[in-house]
Amino acid sequence: MKKITISIITLFAYSFSLCAYDATNGKEMYNEAKCAECHIPAHFTSKKRKATNYKKLQKSVESCRYSTNADWFDEDRDDVVHYLNKEYYKYNIKK
Repeated sequence: MKKITISIITLFAYSFSLCAYDATNGKEMYNEAKCAECHIPAHFTSKKRKATNYKKLQKSVESCRYSTNADWFDEDRDDVVHYLNKEYYKYNIKK
């Protein structure tokens, strides 16, 4: 019984980690894709910014991903969104 409980807890912890965002990876992906060539930090902090909530931020990153042909997995895109949110936007995340 003890082994089963430990296995279930381990499986739960592992599956939770798969759902977690990785802001460090997001920053790396952002830098490798040279996003800063078009998006300076002032774009993210301006009161006139396009992404006025987390969902719009996701859509903006997805749009840039396709327009630049960034070679990102969906998880990488999500990490970039999380990085930008953590660094600049600070919106509540509802996953």
